[in-house]
Amino acid sequence: MPSSRRRSLRDVRRAYTGEDKKAAEAGVGRGGLGVTHCSPVQRRFRATLAVHLFNENNGKPPFSDAELHSARAFLSYTMTVSPRYDELLCIVPGALENALSRLSSSSSDPRHRVPGLRVAASAPYQAYHLVDLVTGGRMTLARQSAYPSIADIRSGKPGKSSSWAREWPGLDVAISPVERAVRARIPAMTEEIEALLAALVACLDARDPAGEWALGLWWTDPLRRSITAGHDGGISLWGSGGRWELAWTEHPDPDDIVGCLTDPHIGVPGAAAVRLSAHVREIRLGSSVLTLRYGVSRADG
Repeated sequence: MPSSRRRSLRDVRRAYTGEDKKAAEAGVGRGGLGVTHCSPVQRRFRATLAVHLFNENNGKPPFSDAELHSARAFLSYTMTVSPRYDELLCIVPGALENALSRLSSSSSDPRHRVPGLRVAASAPYQAYHLVDLVTGGRMTLARQSAYPSIADIRSGKPGKSSSWAREWPGLDVAISPVERAVRARIPAMTEEIEALLAALVACLDARDPAGEWALGLWWTDPLRRSITAGHDGGISLWGSGGRWELAWTEHPDPDDIVGCLTDPHIGVPGAAAVRLSAHVREIRLGSSVLTLRYGVSRADG
C-alpha cells in the first residue's frame, strides 16, 4: 500500500478511534481502516469476550456466578482500543495491572474472569500479551502504543521483572474443567452474530468524527451531549444461533450503537438497522438479528 494512502487511512481511523499515529498506522491495512475487519479466529475471540463484557454476575440464571464470569469491570478503566487484524490491543495508561485483573484470574484472586485467557508474555508495568486457549485469539494490554513485543520480552530486552509477572496463569496452565464448563455454557452463534459482537468490542470507545454517535466505553459520552442515561439496572447479552439480544440501561444510546455498526467506514458491511420502538432496535446481518433493548435489562428480571 502506498505510504500516502496508508497515512490517509491512518488519519481517518484516528478520527474514529482516538488512537495516536503509531497505533492507528499499525492497525490499517488490507485495503481499509481495519477497525472491525479481522481474522475468523479474532472474530470468534472478540464475540466471546463481548459475552463476558456485556453481562454481570447477578445471581440470576443464566448470569449466576456458577454459569458466567463477568469482565464488565474492565470497561471502567480509561483506555484506547486499537484493534488489528489478528490482535486486540487496549492501551491503558493507568492502573494497567488492575485492568488485567478484570480479565484474568490471579493467585490472589482465583475467580476466573474470562476462562481460558492466559498471559503469554509480560513486561510488568509495560505490556501483557494474552492468548485465549479456546479460540486462539490474541489480546494485548499496554501502557502506551510503543510497547515490548513478545520476542523482546522473551529475549529479556525489557530487563525488568516483578511479582506482577507471576500473578496470572501462563500458557503452561492448561484450561481447567471449570473453565471449560463455563465456556461451554455460552450458546453457539452464527458468523453474522459473531461479526456484530466482535465489532462492538473493537469499537468500545469509537466515535463519529461528525459528532453523530459515540460509544464511550459504555459509561460516558465523549461528545458531551445532553443525554439522560437510564438508571444502573445492569446489562445482559444472551441468545442462540442467529438471534441474540443486548439489553442495558445506561450509556450509550441505542442509536449510537446503530450508528457505529452501520457506519460506512468502520461498521459491519451489510448490517442494517430497524427501529421497532423508542427503546428497541434490531441490527440485521444476513439472516441473523441482534436486538438492542434499551432501558429495560433482562438482568432486572
